[in-house]
Amino acid sequence: MINIKTRQKSSISDRPRIRPEKEPLDFLLEITSLVAVIAMVVVTAMNYAALPHTIPTHFNGAGQPDGYGGKGMIWLLPAITIIMYSVLSVVNLFPFRFNFPFNINEENAPRLYQHAMRSIRILNLLLVILFFYLTWQSISLANGKSGGLGLMFLPLTIFVIIIFLLYMIMRMYKLR
Repeated sequence: MINIKTRQKSSISDRPRIRPEKEPLDFLLEITSLVAVIAMVVVTAMNYAALPHTIPTHFNGAGQPDGYGGKGMIWLLPAITIIMYSVLSVVNLFPFRFNFPFNINEENAPRLYQHAMRSIRILNLLLVILFFYLTWQSISLANGKSGGLGLMFLPLTIFVIIIFLLYMIMRMYKLR
């Protein structure tokens, strides 16, 4: 019989329940995200009356619209963005509940929690910008001012998110 030795991860109840101090960059990320969410709602409200009755609601991999709906559907993206922004902001209040692939202790908790919380803030900002862009393009396309998202939208979006996640994971391992 093969005996495989496994490393025990610390359970959430064993982890230090601390919340690292925010640095100026953390405040900047949070404020920028919030301003972008508000701007998204304002832009949508300002353009709503001028929208035609049918607007693009879905785009294919080439960035061309392939689904349409009533103009009220334009509020779906801001609503999803507000919910997503709120959930990620609340989740970020409890870094000791995050899933880490190794032990968290009194010594490494402050730097790992700080890194994980900043990663969530950056991800939140990236997602808000992405949804704002989608809303802006839907409005522009509905008003005949745009031809779609563009052929590079999907590959570029996937590339940026994967590179961001890989960088943050590698950095987390360096900080442990």
